[in-house]
Amino acid sequence: MNNEQFNIGLMNVICRFCSAYRFQGEPLNCCHNGKVRLPSLQEGPLLLRRLLESDNHEARNYRDNIRNYNAAFSFASFSADVIMPPGRGPYCFRLQGHTNHFISGLHLNNNERRKYGQVYILDSAEAIQTK
Repeated sequence: MNNEQFNIGLMNVICRFCSAYRFQGEPLNCCHNGKVRLPSLQEGPLLLRRLLESDNHEARNYRDNIRNYNAAFSFASFSADVIMPPGRGPYCFRLQGHTNHFISGLHLNNNERRKYGQVYILDSAEAIQTK
């Protein structure tokens, strides 16, 4: 087993075309010498900005628990109209219209089938019966 360390240096090289930061040993140019130009990011929703920037109790609570919120949504199902871009290249998809995240409670209601995160919360014996 080869345990040789790989190091591409510090991320302190600034692209002269788009001002993106790159690693010293990174061989590729981020914007293909200025040929690729991305539009500026739009400001996020006001509610989200308040939660991230304010110093009230609700905002501090949100920031303290942001990883828990992220973990809860990781068990959600994602739905959208996916349109595959034409041509060749790395796998990616384009969304059209709106997106949906479906999430369910931790426990089942009467006669309800397991869905989303509930599928992952089974003990061994129950998982065998569910198959």
